[in-house]
Amino acid sequence: MSNHIAALFATICLALPASAVALDSDKDAPIAIQADTTDIDFRSGTRTLTGNVIIDQGSLHIEADKVIIDYAGDQIDTATAWGKPVKFRQIPEGKDEEVKGQGLTLKMEQKKNLVTIRDNARLTQGTNTITGQVIYYNTQTSKMTVKGKTRSQLEKSAAQGKPKGVDATTSSSGRTRVIIQPGAMKKPQ
Repeated sequence: MSNHIAALFATICLALPASAVALDSDKDAPIAIQADTTDIDFRSGTRTLTGNVIIDQGSLHIEADKVIIDYAGDQIDTATAWGKPVKFRQIPEGKDEEVKGQGLTLKMEQKKNLVTIRDNARLTQGTNTITGQVIYYNTQTSKMTVKGKTRSQLEKSAAQGKPKGVDATTSSSGRTRVIIQPGAMKKPQ
């Protein structure tokens, strides 16, 4: 497997305040990948990891049920992880507290410089938290968009007998939620 796998997922940690950047040493650390099954299709450039997938590189730790990595030549095109939920954690450069995240789907699109955490997406660092139905992060522009549940998603939940928009990671209205402690958004000196 390529050293690019963990580097793709590491960019997710950039979604919190600007000072929350992954450790430089992580990108040069060896990658340890465990899975119940690994399928490699050399013709299509697809690698499929299934069953209790664990990826470690430096301080980066990812847990998923399934990960599919699509290559274009020797470069990663997309990497997608699924879980109940997919979980990751990493220590940002210059920080003592880990950034933790989760969602049912995590996708990195290399050419678009886009990381997407979908379905009850959550990022935390200490007591700072960002939650929503979907979190998009552009690794090139350092811009993030957080979206809540749509009206149809809220109505579907209500029709299934679930309280409107209530789950463990979003606010009771299904809207996005950002909790930032005083001083957490100050730009680094």
